[in-house]
Amino acid sequence: MIRFKFLLVICAMTLLAQTAPAQQREKVRVALGSISVSSSLFPIAQQVGIFPKYGIDMEPIYFGGGMNSIAAVTSNSVQFLAAGATATVGARLGGIDIMILSVQSNKLEYSVFVAPEIKTVQDLKGKIVTGTRPGASADSALRLYLRKNGLEPDKDVIFISVAESQQGRMNSLMRGAVSGTVLAPPFSNIARQAGYRELADLRKTDIEYAGNSIAGNAPYIKSHAQLVENFLKGYVESLHFFRTQKERTIAGIMKFLKISDRSRAEEGYDYYYDLMPVIPYASASGMRTVLQNLAPRQPKAATASPEEFYDNSFLKRIEDSGFTKPLAVRR
Repeated sequence: MIRFKFLLVICAMTLLAQTAPAQQREKVRVALGSISVSSSLFPIAQQVGIFPKYGIDMEPIYFGGGMNSIAAVTSNSVQFLAAGATATVGARLGGIDIMILSVQSNKLEYSVFVAPEIKTVQDLKGKIVTGTRPGASADSALRLYLRKNGLEPDKDVIFISVAESQQGRMNSLMRGAVSGTVLAPPFSNIARQAGYRELADLRKTDIEYAGNSIAGNAPYIKSHAQLVENFLKGYVESLHFFRTQKERTIAGIMKFLKISDRSRAEEGYDYYYDLMPVIPYASASGMRTVLQNLAPRQPKAATASPEEFYDNSFLKRIEDSGFTKPLAVRR
């Protein structure tokens, strides 16, 4: 009888040891602004079990870009937003108390693709183009490129809105509904193989721009400081996984984007590899470009300070703790 009770105690202790970590995890939902190689970080991290190490049960949910994702964060339906910084900055300018915690890349992550008859950027004058919709990161990238080359958006070049993000932009180009757009892998390679001209790889320009970012409701960030720090640790490790685990990452990209062609997934991996930082700090210069681009539609942006829109303090604490030193290696 004593032996039986002892075995029961041992079994109970073993069961508690197995279930306690799961019980202690905090549920965190992340709104994804796009279905892309860049946003595949979160479903891949979920698959390989990165966030549970930091006490977080992370669930990525696709909401689409723009106000759908912003509304999900501000209503606390999700805790974080992973999307282009443009919509987040625009929302904060409009009075929504949302704060950027990190920026995955301070480069424009697109290439400009045009119809075969377009030989130079000047040939786009009077033509129709699309960046999905006003305020989208793709829209901002295309407008910045045109301005840099002496063409004024909505005056020299006509912008229209389309649905479905990259897929919709590529379809519009191939149907002849537009003469130009911006694409990233795997869609850029599809367009290239179909004979559409790549005018410019915007990663190689000198434009610094706050791209894909992590943001949260400012009151939530303030009241959940430790959770925010733990979440960002998981995010930083996810970036490290992307850089160092090529084959597993490519498999995750294929699953998330629902593509069977490995070469397209690998193209996407190689395209984004150099854009994945060790520590994804936001930069004042990248944020300033976002504000300058928003100013024609949101006049407050012209006088706003870039530092009002991001908080690097959590990442700074993580770096100062030594957490990122082992993660600095690349593949």
